Amino acid sequence: MSSNIEKVVCVTGASGFIASWIVKFLLQRGYTVRATVRNPANHEKVDHLLKLDGAKERLHLYKADLLEEGSFDSAFEGCYGVFHTASRVQFVVNDPQKELIDPAVKGTLNVVKSCNRHQ
Repeated sequence: MSSNIEKVVCVTGASGFIASWIVKFLLQRGYTVRATVRNPANHEKVDHLLKLDGAKERLHLYKADLLEEGSFDSAFEGCYGVFHTASRVQFVVNDPQKELIDPAVKGTLNVVKSCNRHQ
């Protein structure tokens, strides 16, 4: 890619472990990053992102909910690419299909639908 400075990308689930590293990598390479999180006001979850080099100038937090269709639309509008890492996290599970798999599938479909609307 010739001019990363002009590239805008989105990382879903940006406060997560893997996503945080993706955000850091992209910022280091001059990308503008739109980061979706459950709650941008939750400093405990997002402060590590805001402290990254380049974050002040090129990191923008967006509230998004995997299970809400259209929730990612504003974050994806005008993006060159999307890194989808968001996933529901639940440590105690009684019904894996209902509590983990179904929400993961629905969430991924919602992300793909938003991507399709903003391609």
